[in-house]
Amino acid sequence: AVMEALRAADAAILVMSAKDGITVGFEKAWKYCEERNMPRFIFISKVDEDNSDYNATFDALREKYGNKIAPVVVPIWDAAHKVTGIIDVLNKRAYEMQNLKRVEIAVPDGKEEVIEEFNYALMEAVAETDEELMDRFFENEGEDFTYAEMINGLHQGVKDLSLFPVLCGSGVNCLGSLMLMDHIISLLPNPEQGNYHKATNADGETEEFVVSAGGVPSAFVWKTVSDQYGKYSFIKVLSGEITSDTTLVNARTGETEKLGRLYAMCGKKATEVKILSCGDIGAIGKMDKVKTGDTLCDPRKVVSLKQLPYAPSCYSMAIAPKTKGQEEKVAAGLARLNEEDPSFSIVSNAETHQLVISGAGDQQLDVLVAKLKSRFGVDAELSPAKVAF
Repeated sequence: AVMEALRAADAAILVMSAKDGITVGFEKAWKYCEERNMPRFIFISKVDEDNSDYNATFDALREKYGNKIAPVVVPIWDAAHKVTGIIDVLNKRAYEMQNLKRVEIAVPDGKEEVIEEFNYALMEAVAETDEELMDRFFENEGEDFTYAEMINGLHQGVKDLSLFPVLCGSGVNCLGSLMLMDHIISLLPNPEQGNYHKATNADGETEEFVVSAGGVPSAFVWKTVSDQYGKYSFIKVLSGEITSDTTLVNARTGETEKLGRLYAMCGKKATEVKILSCGDIGAIGKMDKVKTGDTLCDPRKVVSLKQLPYAPSCYSMAIAPKTKGQEEKVAAGLARLNEEDPSFSIVSNAETHQLVISGAGDQQLDVLVAKLKSRFGVDAELSPAKVAF
């Protein structure tokens, strides 16, 4: 699911806890973003909880990733080290939450040093984005940049991966949530400014696929959801725009596909829309021949975008129904789930007479068993796969 989401996203927000610091999970997420050349924010959560330590977490980030780590939002804490609000470092403004609403307050007494400390760290990060700014910063012992230089440096640094903004807050009381949304809009690149994609053309050659609103229509199928009620193919539109009567070619099969109804998805709620434009994420209903990883493109430019980088299967178990006579239901259900999640494989072993599923680990296989029951009403169980000689 993480790899699918990263394939559809133009940027990422890596969430870490002020209580736990840099975890293995955070390092893996950072690695995935590095491999994809994705702009990213870091959001330090739980800053208001007991035993949290924002400063230690921020210092650990700086130690590991250097001055590219740019503090743009930091917490305000009182003498008892309880977080009472947040500070916009660039604009030197303070806020607190009142009845789940953000309210600006005067900068508390004694917090000027905190603002100056983090503003200096922010200037260090901005200086990393430009040689001229770097020279000025060190030659003039941290001389302040203009507001315009700071804004331009933040924009450029986020775009070219030389700067990673750090924000903070708490999901429980919404502290920092609105400021996070503001910075997503103001600092992260739009789809046309973000990632470029590798594609294979009709001659089998690899070329750069440029996201373009004015290009011919194309979309990448990054996720599939199948259940007893139907099938949705989730797409990211990477060029032009598509409507429900658009006809596209499936680059994998070469077949022409007339699109059905288009939807904007919010959780499990599907809202029908007339058009999906470049950069939009949406879904198409009832595309029976379309699978995750397919590229739907205009007949004038048929290209196949790079596939999702699933981890190789390393764990196998036999699966069978708890009730005899439901073998076909298990196989059919797994086939539907495999359309949604190609990261696992299914093999019917003729020698051992077992249906064997292989995936990344036991947890993935347990989830598949749970989905068989919740979506298709089939009770199944796992057992060690027999070895054929």
